[in-house]
Amino acid sequence: MEKQIELSEEKQQPVIEAALKCFGKHGYKKASMGDIAKSSGVSKPMLFHYFGTKRDLYLYLSEYVRTVMVDAYKRNKIDVCDDLFERITVASRMKMGILEKYPNILKFIISMFEETDEEVIDITKKIMPEAQQFSYDLVVKKEDAVKFKESVDIDAVMRLMFLMAEGYAHEMSDGRCDLGKITEELEKTVQMLKNNLYKEEYL
Repeated sequence: MEKQIELSEEKQQPVIEAALKCFGKHGYKKASMGDIAKSSGVSKPMLFHYFGTKRDLYLYLSEYVRTVMVDAYKRNKIDVCDDLFERITVASRMKMGILEKYPNILKFIISMFEETDEEVIDITKKIMPEAQQFSYDLVVKKEDAVKFKESVDIDAVMRLMFLMAEGYAHEMSDGRCDLGKITEELEKTVQMLKNNLYKEEYL
């Protein structure tokens, strides 16, 4: 959004944080542009001027969150790991760290999974599968297949990992688990999967 770019970073970030928090807590329909403006310290007219409609702001946030996560994946150089489960572990640690550092991003992502409002459902249906596909392509390599036992479906393994990650994200958003406990449980599960799904010569 060109108008948004004209807004100084000093004023952008409070708006972004306030909007992430509001949409994450209330969902799209009940989120109020007035509440976002008040919480961020900008006027409501200025909010509309720079970010457009509520839908425009929601779309901007979805792209902002995706950019934050993709940049974090790139910085961590996951590709240097030569084992699938090692890449999963590194990627998961990175993601958990980002979500703990930016709790409003976590709540917004969870709300996107649960969003049903017709005004933005096209956004979530596009963004969420794209994000999962990006993660899959980043972690899974063709050369990984040879390490698995013949009966193992790698896609099924990855679906299990995505569902597990989503469950942990819900626990984090509710304050029911801390990062240390989640990381420990995740790494034990990853190691268990590796021990049971890999051919003996690759353990």
